[in-house]
Amino acid sequence: MKNMLKTFLELDNINEKTPNEINLILGTIYEYSRELNAIKDLERGIEISSTIILDNFTDDDKMTFYYNLSNAWSYKKMMIQNLNSPEFWEFENEELIQEILNCRKALLYSIDTENIYRKCEILTNLGNDLSHLGRFSEAIDSWQRALDIKEDFSMATGNLGFGLFHYAQVLYDDSHKAYFLKESYNYLKKAIMLNDIYPEAKMSFSQIVSWIEEKVDNTFLNSENIFDNYSLGESLEEKNYRKWCINNSLFLNPLNDIINDDIVAQDILCLPTIIVKKADLEIYNYHSFFNQIKQEFCSARYLFYDSITNQEPHFSDRENAIIDILDYSTYSYNLEKSKIAFRTFYSILDKIAYLINTYLKLGFESREVNYRKIWYVKGKPNPIIMESQNWALRGLFWLYKDFFEKEDLHSFLEPEAKELSTIRNFIEHKSFKIVEFENSRTPKDNFTYVIDRNDFIDKTFKLMKTIRAAIIYTSLFINIEEGKKEYNSNELGSMQLFTLDDQFKK
Repeated sequence: MKNMLKTFLELDNINEKTPNEINLILGTIYEYSRELNAIKDLERGIEISSTIILDNFTDDDKMTFYYNLSNAWSYKKMMIQNLNSPEFWEFENEELIQEILNCRKALLYSIDTENIYRKCEILTNLGNDLSHLGRFSEAIDSWQRALDIKEDFSMATGNLGFGLFHYAQVLYDDSHKAYFLKESYNYLKKAIMLNDIYPEAKMSFSQIVSWIEEKVDNTFLNSENIFDNYSLGESLEEKNYRKWCINNSLFLNPLNDIINDDIVAQDILCLPTIIVKKADLEIYNYHSFFNQIKQEFCSARYLFYDSITNQEPHFSDRENAIIDILDYSTYSYNLEKSKIAFRTFYSILDKIAYLINTYLKLGFESREVNYRKIWYVKGKPNPIIMESQNWALRGLFWLYKDFFEKEDLHSFLEPEAKELSTIRNFIEHKSFKIVEFENSRTPKDNFTYVIDRNDFIDKTFKLMKTIRAAIIYTSLFINIEEGKKEYNSNELGSMQLFTLDDQFKK
């Protein structure tokens, strides 16, 4: 093993090999380095990968290349952690950044692959990473996508059960927590029965199954979910809208991450009980601001739905003289609804930052606060945030990395995020044009951003899903923080809050 590793590391003509040979050589370097715990050799292998010219690689070859490279960074991360054994897990980690970035690149090239096993591996690894980072809602989607491809894919099954167990621990609603534990239990029991689960994983899964059996009623665990009929509305239009939200997991309701029954058609997520000193803050400020965030999301969600389902010309467009410049550009009230939705979704990030700054007392002036700025102080990670060891807050921190680049890395964690940022900038401040039948592009003069209509719809949908997850993390990060507070219940007053009746929403 050592001799082969040395031979591969000393190759000076690797780009003369075929793509398949290159992937085999690099994969062997990474795996042998891991088995030998040879971090220097692993680093050399990663360095070699940066010299590879991918021009002759097919999409399938590129998928394998980035998948192997993601694993390499994962191995390096584990080696460093074994050496250092830090007291707290790190919010920021260069190896983890590269692991996720390369995993996502692999996923981009897996769209048309016939190697479904490899695609399932990539989706499972991405789900594991997202869950580890505190982006547990998005992790479920990744694992589920793997199971949609191959329903008995063992590690997606087991890790989904594992992830749901930990998701349950940060929920403040006991009934929601029970259903998450039930789903976790069912997936873990299924995973344990599969033959290709590693013994160590099987042992870990079995321990969680035993814990759930001890804590949760056995009859409930082993029964089917039967929910009372829940009305989706009176009109066909409302029913179709709510069904669309359910099927795409778009309700602000954690249960919609695991259940597609009509019962989840409620934007029930709120902030948990919050303990405040009356002298410090108006007692309703947090709940009031969260109301605003929710309403903006729900309104933008419907605007977007209406823009893609209602294709009839609107009367407000009549007699609006639009010059046809023969470039297939389109202008309409429906498209403006999509653009408004995009801008609204994106703006919620800054509002979440405003809430975090106030709640954690980070000390930024109101005019300074945005989602890019709050995570760092003088170029270094904000100690208040990093020392919190708050899983959901960590999720918000890593979600930030999807949208904004760090100067010394020169890359976004999400390969498509730079385009989302550019789109927002052009919609808000510059010339932005939606076209039919043309590839998205920015002209050389940087005057107009041009995007294909279907491409813009896809990107707005993806943004909407991400912002929904961010709102869930915001509520649950506060729940985790509230659980840390020490107080004497005999000295506390309480204020009961009720939901606003729908008839007053005019």
